[in-house]
Amino acid sequence: MGEVRIEDWVLNIELEKTKELYASHTELCDCLFCENFRQASFLLQDEVVHFCDALGLNLHKPSLLNAFPVEGEQVMYSGHYSVYGEIIEGELDAWDVVVGEHCFSLVQEEGKNASALIEPHFQIGFEVVFNWLLPKSMELIEK
Repeated sequence: MGEVRIEDWVLNIELEKTKELYASHTELCDCLFCENFRQASFLLQDEVVHFCDALGLNLHKPSLLNAFPVEGEQVMYSGHYSVYGEIIEGELDAWDVVVGEHCFSLVQEEGKNASALIEPHFQIGFEVVFNWLLPKSMELIEK
């Protein structure tokens, strides 16, 4: 494990194991909201890409993804990424790390949403608002 410090977080991460987790996740949701998320993720600022690389995350494959249409042609996405390792320091649910347009938080895994990972792991939650980039109108999807 390697120690990673990000603002007030101190994390002990199994980087290669986390990368392997995302490499093995080959099934992707094909709904338009998820497709829009993946397309928008290709346009992110370098600082967000570096943040996720330091943690072994694949931006295009969150462990959980929710989409909420907001005003205009935008979608607020929230969800989390799973990371092998442990939290040494950092407040849960604080939404205290802002990188580019993303807001990140260490989140508590609970109940039936708990993942099937057995080895020590934790989750990093995120929220971000992306523009609707796909040619199909978002209004048609909601109806």
